[in-house]
Amino acid sequence: MRVAILLAAGESRRFGPGNKLLARIGRETVLARVLGLIAQAPVQRLIVVTGDRAPLVAAEVRRHAPHAPIVRTRDYREGMGASLRAAGRALRPVDREALLFLGDMPWLSPALAEKLVRVGRGGEPIVRPCRQAVPGHPVLLRGPALAALRQARGDEGLRAGRLAVRFIPAGLGCIADIDTPRALLRGRRRFG
Repeated sequence: MRVAILLAAGESRRFGPGNKLLARIGRETVLARVLGLIAQAPVQRLIVVTGDRAPLVAAEVRRHAPHAPIVRTRDYREGMGASLRAAGRALRPVDREALLFLGDMPWLSPALAEKLVRVGRGGEPIVRPCRQAVPGHPVLLRGPALAALRQARGDEGLRAGRLAVRFIPAGLGCIADIDTPRALLRGRRRFG
């Protein structure tokens, strides 16, 4: 089974007051837009990891993905590693692949997830988009890369060690995240 993992636990420190995932892009929140992209992805289920402002983030998830399991990590201040470990614990034995999404990346191409899955049939444990040599998201994980989720530490994310990573070229949306209000404004102008 292929699952989507959505990391939505960050503190939004550089964004200022409030949670950047609840900021608006037109009529929807950043998080709602990302959930809409995931709904189009070739996955059978979704796992959402929350942390900072978990009740508010969970309420927004419930509005748009009412059946998605929500896992709260209390160690979210550690960084992405805590979220990855929480996601790893939520996986089931039947989960063979995962598409890892970040909650602050609302401008992904809807076709990118399908392209990652198609390229991933080559057998590499990690398939990742990149834009001008900058690694992006979502990331396709399988086999030993999924097992590595449980050992993630710090804010560097997945330390897959010697696992092969296949990079595929992708559009600007695969690296366009929202860390600051300025990044949100820039993204609204660039992507709509």
